[in-house]
Amino acid sequence: MNKFAWLMLLLIGAIFATIQPWLAGVYGLINLVTFSLYYRDKSAAKQGQWRIKESTLQFFSLIGGWPAALLGQYHLRHKTQKSSFKRILWCCIVLNSVGVSLMCYQQWHPLLDAYR
Repeated sequence: MNKFAWLMLLLIGAIFATIQPWLAGVYGLINLVTFSLYYRDKSAAKQGQWRIKESTLQFFSLIGGWPAALLGQYHLRHKTQKSSFKRILWCCIVLNSVGVSLMCYQQWHPLLDAYR
């Protein structure tokens, strides 16, 4: 998993380099919130308290918090056994990656056309 975490950091760095700085800040904030939600949900699960809805965790993954969701799953050992949750998480990862790729393409497309 360590290699995977470094690959994620490299990918995030590449994304941050191609998008506006304010958007990179928002993306970082979303990841911070996502990890804290996983932490709170894991704590609540251990103590038998009210849990955070799975749809909330998945929503934050969809809007860009998937790196933190994966790190939360790995480091907190949370939501690793439920296959339906993992399947939806990976769908969120794919959808978010496609969306970010399209945003980056739209930003860099005029520059690429200049070199043709």
